Amino acid sequence: MDTRTQLLKTWANSLAQAALGGALTGDPAKPLRLRSIEVVRGPRAGALEIDAGMDAGALLNTLSRNEHALHRQFVPWQFTGDPSVYMTGRYVRLEAGWPDDMAEKNITLKSLGQHPHDGGRWIAGKNEVGATVTLSLSDTIPHYLFGGFTGSGKTWAMRSAIAQLARDDDNRFVLCDGKYGDGLACLQGIAGLVGPLACTIEDTRAALSWSMAEMRRRYETNDKTGRVIVVIDEVQEFTQDDAVAEMLRRLTAQGRGARVHVLVGTQNPLQRTFNDPSIKRNLTGRLALRTDSFEASKVVVGSATPRADHLLGAGDSYAITPSAQHRVQVAYIAESELDAQHGAGPEFETWPDYDPEAAGTLPENVGANTFTISPIEAAVSLLAAHLGKGQPTVKRMIEDATGSRPGGSRADRIRDYGREALTWLQNEGWILCDEPCETWA
Repeated sequence: MDTRTQLLKTWANSLAQAALGGALTGDPAKPLRLRSIEVVRGPRAGALEIDAGMDAGALLNTLSRNEHALHRQFVPWQFTGDPSVYMTGRYVRLEAGWPDDMAEKNITLKSLGQHPHDGGRWIAGKNEVGATVTLSLSDTIPHYLFGGFTGSGKTWAMRSAIAQLARDDDNRFVLCDGKYGDGLACLQGIAGLVGPLACTIEDTRAALSWSMAEMRRRYETNDKTGRVIVVIDEVQEFTQDDAVAEMLRRLTAQGRGARVHVLVGTQNPLQRTFNDPSIKRNLTGRLALRTDSFEASKVVVGSATPRADHLLGAGDSYAITPSAQHRVQVAYIAESELDAQHGAGPEFETWPDYDPEAAGTLPENVGANTFTISPIEAAVSLLAAHLGKGQPTVKRMIEDATGSRPGGSRADRIRDYGREALTWLQNEGWILCDEPCETWA
């Protein structure tokens, strides 16, 4: 048994004894009964996943008090960063970062095996059980948000994804960089580039205008051969421009059916970053790296937990899709590997002129997400978000109000609508009163 596994077992045993003896509640007559504890030896952090049955809520509340002060007392090593406690499925999950001398920070792409054969997939990194995590561009996950502040590894994660996707000759790329090329300039020689790297608002307008025209062509001709992948790093530098924001909104809303995909990166993942909240809502895949605040974490993760602001930087991340969530150490792609992919030139030496009509080239409903929400559902979703409730409560509340119970997928979308609305209200300074909500708790 290695040192990390021994430490995790020590942690699990001491916590189990404290729960059974009443030490966590402060009352020997009120023990917390834990059904099982699984130890998770991740690359950057150790974790416990605890099945506490009906005592899960009490255990979570106890270990969450005072910035997890009680939780911290049980971790048997000098942890890095801040520990976390949150629910994942039916388990209470505890995480604490390994010290530097025990952490796996430098996981190379080569060490994780061959690039996936499907040209819409790429290796993201290594998860907590040592498995390779692969992400993909698909009908269900057409677009991705990469979020994390300076030092999180966000730009390297985007470079790795693009370099891998460029190995498929059917993929074409539109690259825009809000850091004047500091992030994506090293990719200017990869195969499949449509035009030069766009680093200014003017060039980005032109690049997105071409992308809009290509999306329209694909719908009109039904020629959807290959993918067009629009990549925008530090998107907040461009969405201040209304034309850029509108074209980005349409690309994320309508691109899926035309096989036009969008990868967006930002070190400032706040609501105002996107200009229009529907942009973020349509970025259904997420790679959440370390953020500098809880508010930024909620935006990039899409919910209050897990906490991206508790990640450890340098590639420590949560890979989140509608069907799965992994804590991942992002695989590092060496600059020499990037250089080896150079040699190709873009199709256009300069971007075609920006077409002011580009933002209106498609009817609003072509390829769009057709999700609509009734006033009652909107009210329920906001109330559920305010109470911190999930899909089962949303279903029950809507059934109580209308007599009809929504399906799981629709309930998920109604829940997400309320969470985004609540975040917006909080960012605008609104405070919702608890008093009228007591009957729903």
